[in-house]
Amino acid sequence: AVVSTQSTGEVDSIMMSHGAEVLSTLVPLLSPTYDSTEEEQEQVLCVFINIAAGALSRDLLMTREDLLQSLLNFLSNNNTQLQIAATTCITQLVKREERSDACQAKLRQMGHFKQLQLLLSARPEVSDRAKIALQYF
Repeated sequence: AVVSTQSTGEVDSIMMSHGAEVLSTLVPLLSPTYDSTEEEQEQVLCVFINIAAGALSRDLLMTREDLLQSLLNFLSNNNTQLQIAATTCITQLVKREERSDACQAKLRQMGHFKQLQLLLSARPEVSDRAKIALQYF
């Protein structure tokens, strides 16, 4: 389980001050060309889940095509924990009331919605998360 000790306002404050540095450090760790372990990638995804809790921070994440593409790639990964983390992050990105239509449209256009639908036939722990994410599209 992902537990955030920061309020969404604190997350937004941190990301507005240091977001560029945070993203330039963490996003490359998700790349298949970077030599990070699956456990490290899962932890990076957990950081992004918490960052996506902030409205302004979520908007910042949505500008990173490389991050969004990594999330899409992790949905089809064989590692269940990476699938769950990616699905949870996508849920955080699309579930907000404000400006969520643009997030949903962008992720749908990139193929996230279709890939989440494919996960409905995956293991229960993955398909349950996919169902949650899909209800926000």
